[in-house]
Amino acid sequence: MPTSKPGAPEREPPTKNEIQKNRRICARRITRPDPGSLYDIMHDNAGTSLYVVPICWTDLHSRLLGAQFTERPVVKTPVPDLVPGSWLEPSRMAQTLTSELHTLVREDTSPRRASSKNRAIKHVMSTLFPATLSRAKTGAELNLYFGQRVYRKVVRIPCLWKRPSNTETSFDSCPTLPSTSFTNAPKSARDAGVEHVSNMPILAYINKSQLAAVRTSLYGVVRGPDNNPNHAVAGLQRLRSKMLIPENADHDPYIVAILLAMAQAGFYRAPSSRASSQSQPQPGSQGCKPIRMPPPIFRDVKVQVITHDEGNDSTPNFVVYTATVTVAFLERFMFPHKALAPKGPQPGMKITHTPVTFWPILGLKERLAKALGREAAGDPMYDDPEHIALWDPLLQPEVRPVYHHHHHHHHRPIASVGSLKRPRHVEKGPLADVLNSSFEDESPSSSDDRPVLSPAAKRRRTAGSVNPLEGVGDVGEGGFGYDMWTVKWFRRWYDDDNGQDMGWAV
Repeated sequence: MPTSKPGAPEREPPTKNEIQKNRRICARRITRPDPGSLYDIMHDNAGTSLYVVPICWTDLHSRLLGAQFTERPVVKTPVPDLVPGSWLEPSRMAQTLTSELHTLVREDTSPRRASSKNRAIKHVMSTLFPATLSRAKTGAELNLYFGQRVYRKVVRIPCLWKRPSNTETSFDSCPTLPSTSFTNAPKSARDAGVEHVSNMPILAYINKSQLAAVRTSLYGVVRGPDNNPNHAVAGLQRLRSKMLIPENADHDPYIVAILLAMAQAGFYRAPSSRASSQSQPQPGSQGCKPIRMPPPIFRDVKVQVITHDEGNDSTPNFVVYTATVTVAFLERFMFPHKALAPKGPQPGMKITHTPVTFWPILGLKERLAKALGREAAGDPMYDDPEHIALWDPLLQPEVRPVYHHHHHHHHRPIASVGSLKRPRHVEKGPLADVLNSSFEDESPSSSDDRPVLSPAAKRRRTAGSVNPLEGVGDVGEGGFGYDMWTVKWFRRWYDDDNGQDMGWAV
């Protein structure tokens, strides 16, 4: 049957060039990764889940990225060198600081306790280092950049401190160097890079017990028909959660992700609210969105993470993780298909973790400053690093009453300017026994699980009050108020020291 009209010229079949011209082919450029690059590493471990969010990182991620943890000696000095027989009592500042430290040590994974620990670490750091660590961001969420893709808000940090700057700026947005500076700014301005250096994160806080609780409840299980539990799937999910637990708790791979995200935050521009609303991730993309950005001008940056022991009331320690994220390591994530070192191992991340003893609180500022360094702790107040700078604010001297002759020919104590303390009828004990303890030799008498003098605990004190930040020179114009905890503590100390009850009224 003819396919054309009679008399019409026959149509020749299309040539090969015409067929290729008419076809709409979406050309995709395939880039072969260099040996040793991140793409090459994922290709070699194709059967393992490596391209996942940081909370799902395992020890394999740390090993493949070249993260090396090195433990440094415990920082135990300075400690107060006290004269035997001297007596000083803790100030309100020392009592509050000790209470917050006990809040950090207490092992509890409840959300309420996690919030209390976040508040406690912010109070401790702002009290010890008010010039550099007084402004913390609670519940920070950092992006993670991989090539031309960004994972938004996948690195969650309970508390985050940025490098202090001369100009007061908001910390709600991610501090970065704007992308316009890469193209429009002159070369001298690009080389300076002052903006991101003065606003980038320098210190993060994580709670190990809270991190373990998140991993345990990471994989949810949908209940079956009639709301029946699915025990088989629940068992498999428990095994998946167990695989996320690091072999060494001090070498947690999530710390590697935090240090990397903190370093990247100083060089990438945070997406605007309009761009974020227009670029919502698709289902199954895990928050990943391709973006176009000019290559940042990287430089070596020092970032730190602080955590602490939990459940160890006798000898608890802070642990300070320090890493200098190099330009080569940052470029590995900017160009995941390239190998910066064609021959030999690729650049990794060297991380040191330094334990710092909690007690005594006299000298805690100097011990933490040794582990944090000047960038986070600031310049020392004295040239001698062993000198305890907070000696005066943490201790209150005993103010003896002033006696004047009265016209009735008997002595009467009169407090003219300073506050009059409650008289003592017992011998004073040595100061070393007081300051080397944690100021909490006795557990609270109530059944409340809150620590003594915690921010949520009720306190009872007399009408007199004292500023927690007072020094030794001024004890207070309105008189020193003894609260119930102080009286209990002194009573217990005298009972233990003298072996008898001295009759303190509680």
